[in-house]
Amino acid sequence: MTNPGNSDEWWKQYGGSGVSSDPANAQPSAGEPSSYPSYPSSPAPAPTPPPAPPAYGVPPAPPQANPYPAMPAYPANPSYPANPSYPGTPPGQGYPMGYQPYGYPAANGTNGLAIASLIASLVGIGCGIGAIAGIIMGVIALGQIRDNGQQGRGMALAGIWVGVAWIVLWVLYMVLIFAAS
Repeated sequence: MTNPGNSDEWWKQYGGSGVSSDPANAQPSAGEPSSYPSYPSSPAPAPTPPPAPPAYGVPPAPPQANPYPAMPAYPANPSYPANPSYPGTPPGQGYPMGYQPYGYPAANGTNGLAIASLIASLVGIGCGIGAIAGIIMGVIALGQIRDNGQQGRGMALAGIWVGVAWIVLWVLYMVLIFAAS
């Protein structure tokens, strides 16, 4: 082995390349790109077309006359009849009123328990049983409205609050009567 301090010799000895003391063959430093691709200076020759297929002994058949009759000429812009209008359907609507296309659920109306809750709470002015029934029906209606997506949430809430208000007023009235006597 050569002098261990001489790194160029060591590199050459163990298969390294690119280390040279000749400035013409020197490799670029770490800041410069290592190499650029070399492209041929002249363009490649154009490819030659493939040879023609060999001619065989049978010549192609001559074109024959069309055995089918000519197609009739159709008008360029055919006129189609207007879309039928259904009674009760505004122009431009695809379905008549009252019918839903496949895949769309029918519109849900107002929840019946919500209506009953409000009515029972308002009737409960005279007696407390109507107010209690209105509160119970209002709570059940809120659950059904949440599950089914029906309308009437405001009526159910109003039935609950009116029923609670009548019960509170009835309890206050009873307390005042017993306190006065």
